[in-house]
Amino acid sequence: MHRDLASDPTREGWLRTVSWLGNGGVPDTPRPARAGRGAGATDDAALALRLPPTIHVLDRPTPRTAAISWSDPGACHYGYQIWDMAPAKREGVCVLSGCAIRIGDMAYTPRADEPVPINAGEMIAAAFVEG
Repeated sequence: MHRDLASDPTREGWLRTVSWLGNGGVPDTPRPARAGRGAGATDDAALALRLPPTIHVLDRPTPRTAAISWSDPGACHYGYQIWDMAPAKREGVCVLSGCAIRIGDMAYTPRADEPVPINAGEMIAAAFVEG
């Protein structure tokens, strides 16, 4: 084992790893931010560096509800969150497919609980849940 980090041949790789971890595990190249998210330039920059959430449809408790697993690194984790299906009240983007959701399209949104969930503004097009 090397006693002096300066002479360690793995030093460069180790420093890259430490740097990567210090950056929250996010690569140096930012990915494009999703449209319609964030209020200002600072919010947009932060969103561009965040990894996308991991989303799974777990169950369909009723014909108009879905149980969703939502894991957003550094923001929130909902292991069994109920989403309700209703006509969209605003335009948005489906978090599963990236397709546009227009006003009146059937979409699932997180149930409004107290406290309001962090992902309250997100939508999933109904076609991607019912499949």
